[in-house]
Amino acid sequence: MPIPLSTRFAKARAAGPFSGSLSEARLFAYASGNFGKGLVFAGADLTLLFLLTDLLGLSAVEAGTLMLVAVAGDLVFDLLAAMLVIRLRRWGKGYRWLVAAGAFPCGIAFALLYALPASGVREGWVLACALLAFRGAYAVIDVPHNALMAQMTYDSRARGRVSGYRLLFSTASSLAVALILAPLVQRAGRDSAFDSLATTGVVAGALFTLTMLTCTFVSRGGADRGRDADALQDGIAVPLRNRLVLGMGLLAMLTGFAAPTFGRMMLYIGTYVVGRPDMVGTLLLAMSLGQFVGVMAWTGLSGRFDKSQLLAIGHGVSALGIALFGLCLGRPEALPACAALTGFGFAGVFMLPWGLLADTVDFVAWRHGKRLEAGLFACYLVAVKASGAAATVMIGWSLGWLGYAPGMDQTISVEAGMIALGLGIPLLGCIGAVTLLRRFDIGHARHDRVLAALACKSTRSSDQSGAEPVSGLNLGLVKSSGEGTTLAGGAALSAQARQSMSRSIAAPALVRS
Repeated sequence: MPIPLSTRFAKARAAGPFSGSLSEARLFAYASGNFGKGLVFAGADLTLLFLLTDLLGLSAVEAGTLMLVAVAGDLVFDLLAAMLVIRLRRWGKGYRWLVAAGAFPCGIAFALLYALPASGVREGWVLACALLAFRGAYAVIDVPHNALMAQMTYDSRARGRVSGYRLLFSTASSLAVALILAPLVQRAGRDSAFDSLATTGVVAGALFTLTMLTCTFVSRGGADRGRDADALQDGIAVPLRNRLVLGMGLLAMLTGFAAPTFGRMMLYIGTYVVGRPDMVGTLLLAMSLGQFVGVMAWTGLSGRFDKSQLLAIGHGVSALGIALFGLCLGRPEALPACAALTGFGFAGVFMLPWGLLADTVDFVAWRHGKRLEAGLFACYLVAVKASGAAATVMIGWSLGWLGYAPGMDQTISVEAGMIALGLGIPLLGCIGAVTLLRRFDIGHARHDRVLAALACKSTRSSDQSGAEPVSGLNLGLVKSSGEGTTLAGGAALSAQARQSMSRSIAAPALVRS
C-alpha cells in the first residue's frame, strides 16, 4: 500500500536530523554517476560545435542551425523522460532501474556521434538524427539520476555535501575531457585523425555505461521507492505561478546560458584571439583544477552557510576571474591563473543549485501537497539544457554573421565577437544571478521548519488537536510576504485558530524559503 510522504518524514525525523537512511558512502556512490554523465554530455557540449565546423566542414551558421534542433529536442526529451519515469514508478520501477536500463543506449549514441567524421557522413539530416539520438538517450538517464537526489537525504546540509560530491566527479570528467577529448578533437581537425577520435568515442561511451551501472548498484538502499504515494502524485505540471519555482527557473536559464559559454569559447579564444592553440588544453586543465579546489571549499562551507548565499558568492568569484581573464589576454602566461580562479567560482555556480532544487521539492510538497520530484527536476533540466543549447546556437550564428572562417586568420570584428561571446555573456550572467539570488531566502533553518511541518501532517491526520508548525513559511523569495509566527514546539492552537492559520498560509502561495 502506498506510504504517505508525511509518514515517511515523521519516521525520518524520529530517526535523526533528517540525514536519511543511507550512509555517506552511498551518497558518494550515487554522486559517482556524474563522472559518466559529465564525460559524455560535457565532452559533447565543449567540443561539438568545433567538431561540426572544423571537422565536418559545416559553416558556423549551419552548425548553429543544427544546434537549434538540439534545443527543440531538449525541450521535449526531458519532459518525455519525466513522464516515462513517473509511469514506471507507478508500475514499481524506481529511478535506479531506468538509469541502468538507459545507460547502454546512451553510451552507443555518444560513440556514434564521434564516429561521424570517420564515416564521412556530411548530410545535415543524418547529423541531426545522430545529435537527437544522443540527446534523447541522455535525457532518459539524466532525469531519474537527478531526481534521485531528492530521495537520497532530506537534510539541507547533507544535500549541500551531495551536490559537492556530484561536482567532484563532474570535475574529474572535465579533466578527462580537457586532457584527452579536447586535444584529440583539435588534432583530428589539424591532422584528420578521425579513426582515433572514433576509438575515443567508443572508450568514453563504454566508460560511461560502466560508471552508471556501478552507480546504480553501489548506491542501493532505503531510497528510490517504487510505487508509493509520491509516484501517484508526481507529474510534470509544476506550479509555475509559484515564486520559488519561477526563481529556480530563472536561475536555471542564467546558469545554462551564460556560465558554460566561457568554456565553449575557450577553443576559439585560445586558437584565434590569443594565438596559442597549444594553451587551450592548459587553460581547460587550470579551470578544472580550480573547480577541484572549489568543490572542497564550497562543500565544506555548505554545512555552515545557506546555499543561496554561497551561490551568490560563487557567481561573484566567477565574475572576478572572467574579468581578469579579459584583462590578461595580452599576457598568456597569466591566463591559467585567471582560468583557475574562474573554475573555483564555477564550482559553486554548477554545484549549489542542485541542492537548492532538492530543497524546493520539499517546499512545493508543503504548499501543494504533492512531491513533484521528477517534474521539478525535469523542468529545471529543460531550462538548463535548452538555454545551454540556445547559447551554442547563438555562438554559431554570431560567428557566421561576423565572417568566421575555420583555420584562417580572423578579422578584428571576429576576434572582438569571440571575446564578447566568451567573456561578456558569462560576466553578465554572473551579475544577473547575483541580483536574482539577493531575493532568495531558502536557508537551512527554514528548510528544517518545512520538514517539521511536513512531518506534523501525519500527526495532524490522526490527532486533530495537534499544533502545526508554520514558522513564517509563506513564499520562496524574500520580501514576498510577512515573517509569520513560529509555532513549532509551542502551545497547541484551538481548532478555530488552526483553521484560520491554515487559510492564511494557503492564501499567499508557497512556503517562504
